[in-house]
Amino acid sequence: MDELLRQVLEETRRLSLGGGGSDYEVYVSLVQLRQELTDMIDKGGELEPQQKALVRELLQYDPVIMKKMQELKDEAAQTLFRLSQSKKQVAAYNTPYNQESFMFDQRK
Repeated sequence: MDELLRQVLEETRRLSLGGGGSDYEVYVSLVQLRQELTDMIDKGGELEPQQKALVRELLQYDPVIMKKMQELKDEAAQTLFRLSQSKKQVAAYNTPYNQESFMFDQRK
């Protein structure tokens, strides 16, 4: 468990300092590592004092990591919205028309 705790802390530090870039897959792997750690802590029971200190240090990085994850989420939401709008515009121009109808323009 000590090795996993150190690995999670190291990855969290790296991402909080901007070393991970803005790729969401890096954050997904961090979340998976943290889940493994949480499961291990749940199974293992009481933590040793040095492990508690590492967990407290890990929690200090949470606001930074959460902010970056929220930015990625917002960016994805904006992209999905733009794609949705684009599909609506394309659908509006590609609607089938009634061949029996006519439309005339008049010059003034």
